[in-house]
Amino acid sequence: MAKILVVEDDSGIALGLEDALRLEGHQVALATSGAIASRRAIDETYDLILLDVLLPGKNGFDVCREVRESGLDTPIIFLSALTQESDRISGLNVGANDYVIKPFSSSELMARVRGLLRYAERSRQSRRRFENELEDARKVQERLVPLSLPPVEGLDYAGMCFPAHGVSGDFYDFFELPSGCLAMLLVDVCGKGMPAALLAASLHAAVRACAPAADKHCGALLTSVNRLLFEATAEDRFATMFYSVYDPADRTLTWTNAGHCRPWWVRWPRSLIRLDALTAPIGLLPTIEAAERTERLIPGDRLVIVSDGITESRDPAEEEFGERRVGQTVWQNGGSSASHMCTALLDEVREFTRGCGQQDDRTVVAAVLNER
Repeated sequence: MAKILVVEDDSGIALGLEDALRLEGHQVALATSGAIASRRAIDETYDLILLDVLLPGKNGFDVCREVRESGLDTPIIFLSALTQESDRISGLNVGANDYVIKPFSSSELMARVRGLLRYAERSRQSRRRFENELEDARKVQERLVPLSLPPVEGLDYAGMCFPAHGVSGDFYDFFELPSGCLAMLLVDVCGKGMPAALLAASLHAAVRACAPAADKHCGALLTSVNRLLFEATAEDRFATMFYSVYDPADRTLTWTNAGHCRPWWVRWPRSLIRLDALTAPIGLLPTIEAAERTERLIPGDRLVIVSDGITESRDPAEEEFGERRVGQTVWQNGGSSASHMCTALLDEVREFTRGCGQQDDRTVVAAVLNER
């Protein structure tokens, strides 16, 4: 049984439709003006809307447009005495699924209603299957995030990721290498949704598999992962990656940057240094240089790595959050813990966007070197 909203200025026709629909076993609600119809269609839940065009106060085209702009995909059939081709085109252009001209055959209309309800039910089933698959993928991704952080003397570190679409093309990871060093990783896969998430899972496995042999040689890991990605994916699939290894024995950080947003290395309280990209993103070229750099850290140093979902977040005026605001937030929270730094930055982005939809995954990793 379906719940159907009938919107008709002619009460006689509306009552006749109500009788025919009830005979088919449907639940029927009536509305006789455009304003009432628009409000009820948006505030209540219907399986189908039968909508007249010529209504008092607000015509059916405007009602349909408002329903679609609200985000609802409820099937809509126009019932109209307007017979011109331009009228039919207008009705379909504002989002109707069908357009029936008065006077109409009750049998034909009911056949159209049954067909559209079957289509809507198949669409709902397909959407439910997709949502279930998305939820399964989200649970798999949750298990990829490090559940515990290997203790490293003197180093405080943390990471956070907020997907834009249930599953993420971003991921971060922390893991201990055989030498006792700590690997820190942030990857941003090109694209969004399920395809990006699948590639992210594959890359995560590749990094974990190659890292023990590479140990502190970040450049060697970079070339291995790049080769695997290039050989296994299409030309338009690539990812940016920042990978670093911290050695607690001599307090050095060895890092490589494959096309990723330049991280912020803060030597508190004196300077803020950016760690530039050393190679192209992984997966674009068959081979890339085994480029890496090594820096010796001192107590108070902190490293902040973000994905472009943070820097490219936009406010209602379409202004980007940008690297300058990231740098300001990092500097203003210079004395805080790694987890507080991550939280503060993500909070700043949410406040800046002020309710605008999140268009990309937002990920941040922070590390702070304390006294031993």
